Amino acid sequence: MKKRTTSFVVLVAALVLSACGGATAPAAAPTAAPAAAEPTAAPAAAEPTAAPAAAEPTAAPAAAGEAVTINFLTLDDQDMLIATNAVIDAWKQSDPKFANVTVNIETVPFAELFPKIETAVASGAVLDLFLADGPDIKHYAYNKAIIPLDKYFTADELKAFLPINVEAGTYKGQFYSPGIMESCSLMFYNKDMTDAAGVKPPENTLEGWTIQQAKEAWQKTVVKDASGNQTQWGLRWGQGTYFGDYEFGIIRRSAGAKGSPTNMGVAKDGITFKGYMDTPEAIKSFAELRSWYAGDAPISQKEPVRDIFFDKGAAFYISPDNAVGTINRKYPDGSFKYGVTGIPYMEGGTQVCHTDSWHFGISPQSKNQDTAAALVKFMVGPVGAKLWYDKVRQLPSRVELLNTLPEYTKPPQQLFAQAVQKIGMPRIGTPGYTEYQSVFGELIQNLVQSDAPVDTLVADAVSKIEAAVAKYKGWDQ
Repeated sequence: MKKRTTSFVVLVAALVLSACGGATAPAAAPTAAPAAAEPTAAPAAAEPTAAPAAAEPTAAPAAAGEAVTINFLTLDDQDMLIATNAVIDAWKQSDPKFANVTVNIETVPFAELFPKIETAVASGAVLDLFLADGPDIKHYAYNKAIIPLDKYFTADELKAFLPINVEAGTYKGQFYSPGIMESCSLMFYNKDMTDAAGVKPPENTLEGWTIQQAKEAWQKTVVKDASGNQTQWGLRWGQGTYFGDYEFGIIRRSAGAKGSPTNMGVAKDGITFKGYMDTPEAIKSFAELRSWYAGDAPISQKEPVRDIFFDKGAAFYISPDNAVGTINRKYPDGSFKYGVTGIPYMEGGTQVCHTDSWHFGISPQSKNQDTAAALVKFMVGPVGAKLWYDKVRQLPSRVELLNTLPEYTKPPQQLFAQAVQKIGMPRIGTPGYTEYQSVFGELIQNLVQSDAPVDTLVADAVSKIEAAVAKYKGWDQ
């Protein structure tokens, strides 16, 4: 094990003990994980349908030389695909019995991933393994779109992961889904652009700006050419091309004092949004968000462009630390000069970043459940997790790996490890997260691209969400 500083040992210990309130592990065991990519109009979430009877798993992983095909549905994220292929190759080489396993990878955009999983399971389509966002796991478990993995993970194996990740993959005391990463979004900035605009963000500190303070800097970094065409934008809040809850949901929750209804985002029952998502503070935050896309020189683009920050089209970017991996891949010569500072929050509110990230799930329709589980265990195990981190560069969910990576002993990546314990909050807890996310994405798009009154749009969204999740009443009993 590499030598590490005392301060970092303390930090990781705090993460283990305090993550998600120090959630207790279920009786049997898991692994864990994190954060989001994205599209423009969020399609309506597929209506949960009772899955057909689960197929019997094979008695054991494929024998040496046996040809087996695993169908894997995942996100169309380039860095994650590079990591996925690297880990699969290493897994096949790790044991002769996996040498002839073929893994067919299908990729879809963020907003299409979750409905496609449900549709595939409900229709009995050929699907073995899928990638899912942490908050959706309880939704899939409730709707029997995922199998429990208790028999594949021992209690001792579970202890290798951050408790917050274990909790995300657990439903009613049963473990369903291990994750590969942890996450927290902070604010990146292009130093060449901020220097040119005379803007000096607070560097290498979580004590960043309020949104109102940051807005002045975002506006100063907007650039137009001689013809009046905008060539540079101030801000891309969030990843990919989707207005998703992972980053955009932070804004409304940051508007409330810690522990307030606005800050919690939903009632403890997981189905009540009125009085939580439509408070005066939340409405003010939605109006502020809309202002970024308005005027002759808007801060942000109404139609999000993938990689706009990495392609040097925007000065500021809200993202987890996987942005470091993308920058390293696209600019191996170190020519992209960037800094990281705390995520902005609404004045008078609370600084917040959303935690958790990507998990792996096995379909009840899989006829190769044992082989799929063997792949999952390798992916989230010591070798697979390190290979993944080397490609993606995002906070790992394995405690030992996090504790031995020198990058997290100094800025900028040290800030992300600190942020998870200091300002991190799990996304709202509800089995209706998939339905919520769909309507929430539509709300943000309507705020950005229409002129309808903010309070009207929010009231309509709250009504739609509560109607969609009412069927989950008593889900946690």
